[in-house]
Amino acid sequence: MKHQYYYQRFVLILLFLLLSACFPQNNANTAKVRSTISECQVIKHLLGEACVPTNPQRIIVLDTNPLDAVLALGVKPIASPLEYLSLPEAQTKGIENIGGDTQPNLEKIALLKPDLILGTQWDKEIYPQLSQIAPTIIARAEDPQWKEDLKLYAQALNKTQQAEQLIENYEQRVQEFQRRMGNRLTQTEVSITTSYNYNAGQPAAIYLKDSFMGAVIAETGLQRPNAQRHAGFSQMISLEMLKLLDADVMFVVNPDSESSTLSKLQQHPLWSKLDVVQRGKVYTVDYNIWVAQRNIGGANRILDDLFECLVEEND
Repeated sequence: MKHQYYYQRFVLILLFLLLSACFPQNNANTAKVRSTISECQVIKHLLGEACVPTNPQRIIVLDTNPLDAVLALGVKPIASPLEYLSLPEAQTKGIENIGGDTQPNLEKIALLKPDLILGTQWDKEIYPQLSQIAPTIIARAEDPQWKEDLKLYAQALNKTQQAEQLIENYEQRVQEFQRRMGNRLTQTEVSITTSYNYNAGQPAAIYLKDSFMGAVIAETGLQRPNAQRHAGFSQMISLEMLKLLDADVMFVVNPDSESSTLSKLQQHPLWSKLDVVQRGKVYTVDYNIWVAQRNIGGANRILDDLFECLVEEND
């Protein structure tokens, strides 16, 4: 019995020493975990949640929408899938090309060791792979809701206040445009079109209200012709339907740097019969701005064109 007593006492002392030794280590691990959690913020996005570093430094964007947003927020990403030719070289110099926006190079993305990836709903199929590489934020990227995308990306970058200021400045510019247009604002119908596949019998397309530029035009208060007021992103039209392009003012989004497809369209007799063409109110604008840029920078540059074409000549 005496031996059993000493054995039990020995076991208790040994257990106490083991527990004493373990507690400091457990406390240290707990502090380390809490520290790691405090160094990132949980961001809810379209496909779930991601714990994003509070000060990400190596950001990769997967579309023109987040590219435009982060540049406007004063952040240069380390990589993007697109050459963004409509922006000054100073803004895009040094940004790595990681392939096309529909199929970015995942291996190259991983080798660049990002600490944050910003994408859109078009990246949902590769989201599982992306989220294994780095915290990934996916925005809905529906063009009329571009401000919500900006706010989400800004939250991930810890720049919410800057995004709010950008939006406020933009909305003040919209109000200034409305003031300077005066009564002409609600009396001016604006057509937005682009040359398309002339040889296939679809020489033009109309951009509708669910497109990025359609949303910007709507926010200014400018009107659209009846044929261009329905929902949707765009509508292909044949030569026989060119009359649908007529309006007080037409903006032609030129997707071809050499203007070959646009030239074919403009040389057709039915084009010259449009009232807006005969009045000389047709303005050619940059595809990379009106269609591709798709966030605060693009919205402001569309406003630049509206001021130049609709306000300044009438001031």
